[in-house]
Amino acid sequence: MKSHLIISVLIQIIVAGAVQAQRVTPLFNDISIDSVLQPKMWASKIAFDPISGHLFYTTSSGNIYEVLEDSKTDVLRYTTTDHGIPKVQGLCFVDSTVYLSGNIWYPNFGIGLIVKGVLQSNGSREWTTILTTTTYPTSSASGDHGFTGITADPQKEYLYFSGGSRTSFGEVQTSGGTYPGMREQAITSKIFRIPIDAANIYLNNDSTWLQETGYVFAEGTRNAYSMAFNGENQLFAIDNAGERDDPEELNLIEQGKHYGFPWRIGGNANPLANPNYDASTDPLINPNNGAYLAGHFAPDPSFPVAPAGVTFTEPLPNYGMAADYYKEEGTGTIQKASESGQPVRTFTAHRSPLGLVIDKDKQLGGAYTGNGFVLSFMPGGDSTGYTPLSPWGSACPFVDPSRELVMLRFAYDSTLNTYGIHTTNVATGFYLPVDAAQVGNSIYVLENNGVIWKVSFPPFIAAPACLDAGVFVYPNPAGPTFQVYFPNPNNNKRHLEISNLEGRKVAESEDFNGNDLLFKRTELAAGTYYVSLIEKDAVIARQKVILL
Repeated sequence: MKSHLIISVLIQIIVAGAVQAQRVTPLFNDISIDSVLQPKMWASKIAFDPISGHLFYTTSSGNIYEVLEDSKTDVLRYTTTDHGIPKVQGLCFVDSTVYLSGNIWYPNFGIGLIVKGVLQSNGSREWTTILTTTTYPTSSASGDHGFTGITADPQKEYLYFSGGSRTSFGEVQTSGGTYPGMREQAITSKIFRIPIDAANIYLNNDSTWLQETGYVFAEGTRNAYSMAFNGENQLFAIDNAGERDDPEELNLIEQGKHYGFPWRIGGNANPLANPNYDASTDPLINPNNGAYLAGHFAPDPSFPVAPAGVTFTEPLPNYGMAADYYKEEGTGTIQKASESGQPVRTFTAHRSPLGLVIDKDKQLGGAYTGNGFVLSFMPGGDSTGYTPLSPWGSACPFVDPSRELVMLRFAYDSTLNTYGIHTTNVATGFYLPVDAAQVGNSIYVLENNGVIWKVSFPPFIAAPACLDAGVFVYPNPAGPTFQVYFPNPNNNKRHLEISNLEGRKVAESEDFNGNDLLFKRTELAAGTYYVSLIEKDAVIARQKVILL
């Protein structure tokens, strides 16, 4: 096992050395991508400082660098000696103050910390700890996530941060025998909320105390490493699953709700809750999986019963067309949501979604206004999830190429009383991307041991009634289904027409008022067609599409 780890690390170092020459490719012609600089190794979080007008990024060892984009250089500004967190996993700016979240890890226990650095008149920062936890048990599992994502609400009243799980899927983790029978703790698998002006909070590892203080905002999240608000001040968080082939999650985080972990993961029931579970017959378990080989999927008759009277909130459904592969639980058959008609909740297994960004202030133009974006850390694998590029030998997405920046289009579904999403890849070719930050009409992507990339979108321009930036067809060339995106800032009534190269109409949609439409190909033969956006009998945009 140790030799596999060494080989994996060597692969990463080799790739990192060549990554500056890597080409990251935009998938739409109104997007451009440029490299900014190669950050220090083990970069982890990136955020924009509105006072300096510069980006800052952290490394997992606690260093904080300022990005001087004009000169393509970075400068070390703060270290653990300044702020006191040796394992930084969260970063955000609110006006002139920077907030960090993370942990101090000891051999068998840890402490969670939230600190702030207040800007002084001389340009330095005064660092203070605003929250510290009691010591709580760590585990020997990869599921020991600690304190990760942190963000503030748009009104700048509260800080929200994630206390991740200490297990991968609710199994017993004894930390080498130190904690017999121990699973999750009161302080783990939660999203917390504290006043932004809080000071000297001591967070106890006690369920009753935590509920009485009101600091627990939501429960049942495994690892909400990245969170973001939309334009309606609603909080969203991404969450990765364990080593079973369960989907990765995107959740609308609402106060008092429970998101299922460890009883539900990615829309699936956790099989460990079944005392008769046999992992050797589970089609969602890879027999080469490290957790399986270590016996973590052994029958678990003492698995805790789900809390009485609690209704679990499911992840958002993804209807495709990107990051939408899933395995059928009964058969292990790989399906794609946009082709099967059954949504996945929410992303292909093992993509490890990171870097959630939502264009809440509508600074992106074209077909991108107001949408969300998410990265995938893990490279894509074969049908078993294997690839030699896997970091640390971890499981990778099956079939899904991954390594993309995926656009999320939110649509509220009144029957589900939540949002559904439609997904589109807008850029591909990233190497272990870990975080993203929006600045104006650009999204900056931070890679672990790679590059900081600037992905530039068209700027938002308020459009007259019949003025559009274009029509975007995805995928193109297209298969059985494809989506058409187009800006519609004034919510005008329109329809789409498909015509052949001779100009003869061969299909059309009903009238609609939205910004996108999913076309299911019926009797159209393979070939080249035009998709036209029609308003009041006038063609206002047109795009060529190839049907395979």
